[in-house]
Amino acid sequence: MVTKIGFIGLGVQGLPLALNLVAAGHEVHGCDTTASPLDTLREAGGVVSTTAQIARNCEVAFVCVATDAQVIEVVAGSDGLTSNGSSGLVIVNHSTVSPATTDRIVAAAAASGMALVDAPVSGGARGAEQRSMSFMVGADDAAFAICEPLFRVSGSTILRTGAAGSATIGKLAHQVTIIGNILAMAEGMRLGTAAGLPAETVKAIMVGGLARSFIAETWGEIKMAPHAIPIYAKDLENSLQLASALGIELPGADLMRQQLHTIVP
Repeated sequence: MVTKIGFIGLGVQGLPLALNLVAAGHEVHGCDTTASPLDTLREAGGVVSTTAQIARNCEVAFVCVATDAQVIEVVAGSDGLTSNGSSGLVIVNHSTVSPATTDRIVAAAAASGMALVDAPVSGGARGAEQRSMSFMVGADDAAFAICEPLFRVSGSTILRTGAAGSATIGKLAHQVTIIGNILAMAEGMRLGTAAGLPAETVKAIMVGGLARSFIAETWGEIKMAPHAIPIYAKDLENSLQLASALGIELPGADLMRQQLHTIVP
């Protein structure tokens, strides 16, 4: 069945996710603040729309933007989804935000008779292009049933975490772990190369031992900076705020925040 899908935010991850949905036969209406990804979507068979048009015309609206403020504006702003859509619209938030932001957009959606699916993703542009993304999903049964086949278009792992809000917490825990992995790899590489070992030898040691990870395997191949730094900084800040609210300490995450500009490849 062809589904009318809106996709707001056609960035590094959003564009390939939207293109996958077009390739799967869905009618995809895209919205972004820059022209280039809109041209790419149109050339692939998608439709260029505004957020308000997506709210009025689509059954499911995906949100994949960078900041909490952008998510709130897209979902709950005067030109946003809840202000312009009808009851029954399913809103999927792929953006990594704070628990407070997720609570806010869940409430805004519910007040308009809509469902909010909390669905942060992991895998980056490469995962989206290779359709090997991991989806963390917080949703009720009805919304999950609608969205799961759409997630499977781009994802090899669909992990349901509970109610909306639970996936946001899981994604923040994931981000603390992955950025810690980057910090460890950066310092291991720095130590080995400073002592005279070739970088490729140090990397091979990491990949061949207990330090093996996706970060180790792709070190030097995936160039995340500079676009990743503000995103990771935001994720660490949200993680540290959550930790403070819970009364726990994350000293490693605090160190990662200080070192971001020197560790992100």
